[in-house]
Amino acid sequence: METNLDKIRAYYASFDEWGRLDALEGTRELTRALEILADKLAPGARVLDLGGGPGRYAIELARRGHRVVLADLSPELLDVARRRVAEADLPGVESFDVVNATDLGRYADASFDAVIAFGPFYHLVADTERRRAAAEIRRVLVPHGQAFIAFIPWLSGVIALIDRAAARPAQVSDAVLRTAADTGAFSNQTTSGFQEGYYPQPGELVQLFVASGFQFEDLLSLKSIAHDRADQVARLEPDVRVEVERLARELCRRPEIIAICGHALLVAKKSA
Repeated sequence: METNLDKIRAYYASFDEWGRLDALEGTRELTRALEILADKLAPGARVLDLGGGPGRYAIELARRGHRVVLADLSPELLDVARRRVAEADLPGVESFDVVNATDLGRYADASFDAVIAFGPFYHLVADTERRRAAAEIRRVLVPHGQAFIAFIPWLSGVIALIDRAAARPAQVSDAVLRTAADTGAFSNQTTSGFQEGYYPQPGELVQLFVASGFQFEDLLSLKSIAHDRADQVARLEPDVRVEVERLARELCRRPEIIAICGHALLVAKKSA
């Protein structure tokens, strides 16, 4: 069964994605992802921000001198992005496009130096959709162009569903939890809350992109051991906080940390 895109559009039409990245947990995710992008992107790169929603990353990348095309499934989030970009007066954001990640036909072959996909792979429940999205990302990249793919690993997703079942029982029945544990696919039984989730094994996503014509570069946990502990970290004594941050970076590539610490990031390069 393919992803119900209408459910996802409806979810994001009323969800404050901009505000999520203002909260302590979201700020940690945003800051770490921007650090990685700053380290890996060439100056003045042309970037497709695929699934970039309200434009938080697009704005930050444009401020750093990159040229950005913002694409998302949600017209409402793109309206937020237009307003935010206008307020920031950033000419580096070239366009705001309503796009499904499985069909990037509006973009020419080899037209981007990098694609950041910090949204689509949270949701695409069908293997065929994930393969189409990976193939399209490869097509629009220049030779040796980079892909940055955010996802929620299987074990993190299942653990989060237990919390969701306790807080909002109507969204997660025993059958829904069993299906997610068996297949990685989550189908919310209500119209409120996160919709149409997919939680891959980290190795599964690596294999998908390698099979789609990419070379593996990196795999890490964005929040690492500080996942779900942003408030506690903020209250630590300064010396202890510095040590926690050091440990978070040192441990972020350990498989057990990637598995259980929320949002993860795959970095891959298009093969020649």
